[in-house]
Amino acid sequence: MSPDLAVPAAGTTPALFEATAASVPDRPAVAMGTTTLTYAELNAEANRLARRLVAHGVGPERLVALAMPRSIEFVVAMLAVHKAGGAYVPVDPDYPEERRRHMLDDASAHCLLCLPGQDVSGAGDIMSVVREPGASEPNLDDQDRLGPLLPDHPAYVIYTSGSTGRPKGVVVTHRGIPNLAADYVRRQRLGPDDRLLAFASPSFDAAVAEFWPMWAAGGCLVLAPAPDLVPGEPLARLVREQAISHVTLPPSALAPLEDAGGLPPGVTLLVAGEACPAPVAKRWASDRVMINAYGPTETTVAVTARDPRTGHRPP
Repeated sequence: MSPDLAVPAAGTTPALFEATAASVPDRPAVAMGTTTLTYAELNAEANRLARRLVAHGVGPERLVALAMPRSIEFVVAMLAVHKAGGAYVPVDPDYPEERRRHMLDDASAHCLLCLPGQDVSGAGDIMSVVREPGASEPNLDDQDRLGPLLPDHPAYVIYTSGSTGRPKGVVVTHRGIPNLAADYVRRQRLGPDDRLLAFASPSFDAAVAEFWPMWAAGGCLVLAPAPDLVPGEPLARLVREQAISHVTLPPSALAPLEDAGGLPPGVTLLVAGEACPAPVAKRWASDRVMINAYGPTETTVAVTARDPRTGHRPP
């Protein structure tokens, strides 16, 4: 982590991102394929969309559904919702229609954001997200929003399987995200030169632990289409070609990845989502920093992170 970047222990996500954008405006913030946005560019695009959202009635404690695939547009939309003061509800467009419809009905979102031409049947108020590159746009403050944005306001709603098998929405506030980011920056030794692969679906809370630590550190979040993330040769090739320095994977992804040549030495590996067997930890931690993390959605992604070989906290 750069000594010029200070991650607040509490606060809101717009404050966290805007502090980084002010410190390293010309560093890459997000990349996908041949497209890369700097912190200044991403901040400006999100500010422009946020002003549209405020004009559309989005503010604190208002939910906005994001029914978009992994894309630069999704990242812009997510940031814009937070900057407007709202909370986003990620709805994976690849989910079965019944699950998507239940999530949308249950969330009663103020509006839904999608890409132009997307099929979002069953949704109510729909806004298409089209990127608007251009000159800088001032950050929003509480005078621009419909009301003050506070750390205890909702930041996102993740739908888990629920004890009944029906998707259940879990509301998570801003308060824990800066703390999670600061902890992961330290544990994973993240810095402005690092490139972290966004492997998790945005509809899974693990994505929060990919986005915000990377942005707190001033590094680059790397997105890729789903076919490139298939464990095995596609994922191994992506990690090499994109010079990925950090990745979070479920332990079950490691066997097909090893068959394809594994990860380059030195790539930091965080495993989560499943139990990590001792032999797997021993094999993969031999030439890299490896961390095993766990936590329920309600606690802002994770409550524990340890060296899986020893059970000790990484330094």
